[in-house]
Amino acid sequence: MFFIDFSDNQVSNMNSKLTQSQQRTICTQLGRFKLQLLYKASIHGFTGAAFHQRCDNRSPTVSVGYNNSGFVFGGYTKQPFSQSGQYVNDDQAFLFTFNGEKLIKYPVTSTAHAVKMIANSGPYFGEALVLVNASQAVVYSNPGNYYNFTPAQMHGNDLNLTECEVYQVEGNTELERPWRTVIWESTKRTELIESIKSYKPTVSSVTQSRVLLIGPVGAGKSSLFNSVNSVFRGHVTSQAISGSSSTSLTTQFRSYSVKAGREGKPLPIILCDTMGLEESKGAGLDIDDLSIFSPHGGKIATHY
Repeated sequence: MFFIDFSDNQVSNMNSKLTQSQQRTICTQLGRFKLQLLYKASIHGFTGAAFHQRCDNRSPTVSVGYNNSGFVFGGYTKQPFSQSGQYVNDDQAFLFTFNGEKLIKYPVTSTAHAVKMIANSGPYFGEALVLVNASQAVVYSNPGNYYNFTPAQMHGNDLNLTECEVYQVEGNTELERPWRTVIWESTKRTELIESIKSYKPTVSSVTQSRVLLIGPVGAGKSSLFNSVNSVFRGHVTSQAISGSSSTSLTTQFRSYSVKAGREGKPLPIILCDTMGLEESKGAGLDIDDLSIFSPHGGKIATHY
């Protein structure tokens, strides 16, 4: 069985507390970027020294605080952190908080005082919001000083931190360059279609190869089948349920056979659709469900 893995997770020694959905929401404010975790207070320490050791001279960054009341909040700056004791100018800096999946943004009101570089604290946004203040697992909050926000909305007036993370904002070049050069002409399209029609599995006793589609909710697994099916049918089809949702629209494992034309023969491949991978336990496809076994009972691979 083949795999098409739509997941973009990377194995890391540090697990991000910021969910993939929250990361995507933040990145939509910045453009085509991704977040790389630099500092995690529960691992490196709730101290200014630990923060600066991991984050100085790194930019742009997104700093995030978490408290027991469930608030997720922080700030963005394009300026690199340092321990100069001075304010730095940043006309793009902003603070933010999450209300469910929605991001509420508070732009800097005095760009010359956007960020202050203090050695004994974590991320220091003007005099308005400080994470890991004075090397303690607490927040300093003073709205109106270079940023305007409502404390109850920002952090629920809970100033005790359970976690603090700092991410570097990196350019996402994943789709900027094709992994191979293909001249998309009608002759090439016909050639690719015919190569799929004439494909034969390497094992003679197997008449059709199964392609397992794996990925997070909304990655486009069901849409891929609909697209392939439409190409070979010669008209737009929507046999598999697809769309936009926070939870998986596919609710069970399904296999789809594709025919070459309305009355044509089935192709030598079967596309197998799965529920989407979700971050919460007990929802979506379970990691343990991804163990694929050979006909002799040997474990081939597990995809995360």
